[in-house]
Amino acid sequence: MRVFVTGATGWIGSAVVKELVSAGHQVTGLTTTADGAERLKKLGAKARVGRLAQHDLLRDAAARCDAVIHTAFIHDLSHMSLTTRLRLFAGALNGGIVASFLRILAETESGAILALGSGLEGSGRPLVVTSGVAFLPQGKISTESDDHMSDSPNRSFSEAAALSLIARGVRSSIIRLAPTVHGFGDRGFAAQIIAAARKKGVSPYIDSGANRWAAVHRLDAAKLFRLALEKGVSGAKYHGVGEVGIPFRDIASLIATRLRLPAVGIPAAKAAKHFGILSNFVGLDNPASSEWTRQALGWVPEQESLLADMDAHYFAPGS
Repeated sequence: MRVFVTGATGWIGSAVVKELVSAGHQVTGLTTTADGAERLKKLGAKARVGRLAQHDLLRDAAARCDAVIHTAFIHDLSHMSLTTRLRLFAGALNGGIVASFLRILAETESGAILALGSGLEGSGRPLVVTSGVAFLPQGKISTESDDHMSDSPNRSFSEAAALSLIARGVRSSIIRLAPTVHGFGDRGFAAQIIAAARKKGVSPYIDSGANRWAAVHRLDAAKLFRLALEKGVSGAKYHGVGEVGIPFRDIASLIATRLRLPAVGIPAAKAAKHFGILSNFVGLDNPASSEWTRQALGWVPEQESLLADMDAHYFAPGS
């Protein structure tokens, strides 16, 4: 199968590319740089250099392929074009930087998904779009049938854009990833929390630390994307969750042990001082199930757990 992958040199996308190539698929990846194109060629994939705002490029690339996997995501300013950055700062003057960022994020990603869909329109070919389980209903184990909370930032705009394409003859499906996608080389939530503990000299958790984080290993997540591409059904929402919920206190305690620092509970009001922007996620009680996903696709997570992975790979010098 000829597959177009956006975000193909990113943390998730590069693992997806490797998984697809190893399974015999012909992959073309979207990357923003010539260096990224060279990295894709070394993985056995072709490359298209461009950005999510280039809708004609996305439409053409999708039309030339049998399927599309969308993993690209704007994480920070480095992922934005100059024009988008100017829009961000202009919008910050009217409503604040966070509101401006979320508005541009929704516009950019929704527009890109619709452009990809227009290249697949009327064909019944699959489009697999990335979302997340973060900000599904809190305090309970969420399932694939749950919707995101409307009063919190989330990826519902991605899901809405993808599912709107079903009526236009696109086999759209969603993969909701756990907030923590871990593995060797991770620079995400777990690595940033460790860095904060090193800098501040303490490893805190909020209140009792009983709130739970879902997690999945990067390689297991990549396998799920391939299975959704090959076997997924239109309109399905699959959960990329290897572990239902790990108490955050256990994560903080491991960090404290490995860095020889105290692990302490702090009130939510003080979380931002230690964690910065991550404080919006650290206190989430966001366990999630993938039972239906496993049954529907035959997905079996095989990699090591988050705590085992952190213990083995996240505390080496320079990590």
